Amino acid sequence: AFYTGSYRQCVKEAQRLQLGDQALSLECDVLMYRAYLAEGKHNLVIGEVSSRSGPEFKALALLARLLQSPDSKDSITSEVGNVLNEGAASLCPEVVALFCANVYLLAGDYESTLRVTNSASSLECSALALQTLLRMNRIDMATKEFKKMQEVDEDATVSQLAFAALNLAIADEKSVQTAYYVYQELSEKFSPTPVLLNGEAVCLILQDKPEQAEDVLQKALDKASGDPETLVNLSIVSQYLGAQESSKRYLSQVKHSHPEHAYIARLAEKEAQFDELAAALLANR
Repeated sequence: AFYTGSYRQCVKEAQRLQLGDQALSLECDVLMYRAYLAEGKHNLVIGEVSSRSGPEFKALALLARLLQSPDSKDSITSEVGNVLNEGAASLCPEVVALFCANVYLLAGDYESTLRVTNSASSLECSALALQTLLRMNRIDMATKEFKKMQEVDEDATVSQLAFAALNLAIADEKSVQTAYYVYQELSEKFSPTPVLLNGEAVCLILQDKPEQAEDVLQKALDKASGDPETLVNLSIVSQYLGAQESSKRYLSQVKHSHPEHAYIARLAEKEAQFDELAAALLANR
């Protein structure tokens, strides 16, 4: 449920479960807090895990703090090393590694991300390594990483999502269609969450089917009206369809509700570069 984006379901099930095993209970609590983070409830997580002991919660707190304050990445990443050292002897070392690697990834330190994921053996860490390699435009290495995941459990949901992401990055006709089938199958198996619907929509955009993509994204918006990925994709599709005002409106919502979103940051960077170039051209006239 967590991987496909059913975060509210994760929270409800985690709160209902009563586990006797300490490690399983810890993993259950951690999954609940991860779902809260995915819902954007950073303050809630920071407030609750600050009173919990153990490297798992320290790593989770680092991730929550970085999500809340991206500008503090330098001070936050400087704490990761100590938490990793503590995590090596913890009940759930793979969980600690996953959170610490996520911190490095969000901070843009891909080398450190891969160093941490390579030291772990979980499917989630492999998926995070694959995601990192795709950001580095190393599709060749990402393909090798996915083959490792196949050997462990090809049918696991996290493996299927990684496979879809890899195919989207390859982006030829056959690969995009394969990714679309993966998202559809997961939607039928579980439920059509905003995460899966956005995946389908991206496939449709790459297949030059903007009208169909817009319909799918509207379904995602009905399920979660403030989801930033849906709003960003709707802005892109609207621009593609010539609906400039709609595009601006969707983008404005993201800027207001999620100013730290990666797309907004990249857009601001490109706008600054454009303004700089325009000023240089005017100065040389």
